[in-house]
Amino acid sequence: MPMDETGHDPLSTFQDVAFGNNVQVIGYSHIAIGPGTVVGDNSWLNVCDRSNSRRLVIGSKVCIGRNAMINAADGVEIGDFCLFAPRVYISDVDHEYEDVTLPIVTQGLRRHGILIVEENCWLGINTVLSGGLSVGRGSVVAANSVVLADVPPFSVVAGTPARVIKMYDPELMEWRRIRSAEDTVMVDGARERHPLPDRARYRAALHANSRIDRLPAVIAGRGQHLP
Repeated sequence: MPMDETGHDPLSTFQDVAFGNNVQVIGYSHIAIGPGTVVGDNSWLNVCDRSNSRRLVIGSKVCIGRNAMINAADGVEIGDFCLFAPRVYISDVDHEYEDVTLPIVTQGLRRHGILIVEENCWLGINTVLSGGLSVGRGSVVAANSVVLADVPPFSVVAGTPARVIKMYDPELMEWRRIRSAEDTVMVDGARERHPLPDRARYRAALHANSRIDRLPAVIAGRGQHLP
């Protein structure tokens, strides 16, 4: 395992977390990862502002797929039980570019505030989350989508930029397709009459219903095989 400049193995900082091959962690002392989580081969976790104790917080029993890139400046939070397909990109910061006389890489960072992916979200392959936004608990981001704004809890979004195409109706206890503003109003009304669980209650229910203590390490890759 590669060491840092002090001879320390950075990944030993994270207890009960499985890492694949060629995972790079920059600013590991400013990152927290919960137990039972796996980080897939060739992923990159980066804290570009290392001025406080925690900038990137990943919950427990989270699956970070292969070739993921997660970049934090103000703060990125990923809730428990999230599932990321390969090649997911998440960043709460990008580059300034306005001065055409200077290389973009020297112009500094454009910060957007904290980015939160709440509990039990599924991000499809090649999805992008950019800016200070929130993906509500229990939501799904379809493959190849670009999320630039908040996603309501228990919703499915798709497209570039992503838009809501389904929402969970707690009154009918089913996912309803969203084709118009009127559809959204109907589901919002059902949610007012039958409120959805808040993050704390939902997290507790997920842990109570979960049948796993941790995700299998083989998911991370590392050249491991199963019969």
